[in-house]
Amino acid sequence: MKILILSIAAAGLALAGCDKKSEPKSVKDLAPKTTDLGTGLNAVERTYARPATALFDVVASTLKSFDLSLESDTHDELGGEIIARRADGHKVTAKITSRDEDHADVSVRVAPGNRNLADMIHERIGQKLIDLPAK
Repeated sequence: MKILILSIAAAGLALAGCDKKSEPKSVKDLAPKTTDLGTGLNAVERTYARPATALFDVVASTLKSFDLSLESDTHDELGGEIIARRADGHKVTAKITSRDEDHADVSVRVAPGNRNLADMIHERIGQKLIDLPAK
């Protein structure tokens, strides 16, 4: 009797796992999308040994050095966001978040999910910070 109950339970579990709706229909369903639709999966974040207030001018001038047009710049002492546009209309977002008095995180996202350009922006931010004297 126990064997019969166990075999029925196993068959029920096997059938429950065969849901056709959850299976991908093709290889295209398995492949990642070309954009991450703003989820931040392609955002590149780095921590800098500078307060957030000192990073806003550096990040803004870095974005301008790539010939991007600044669209908005909203920030306070704890952090903020700078939005710029590329010539093709894609958005570049830099979010600055204060960690403590001497450190801040900078997250750069280049739409549509271009991590290489985000890395290049971070490299230039790092170069500009090396040129600035530490406080």
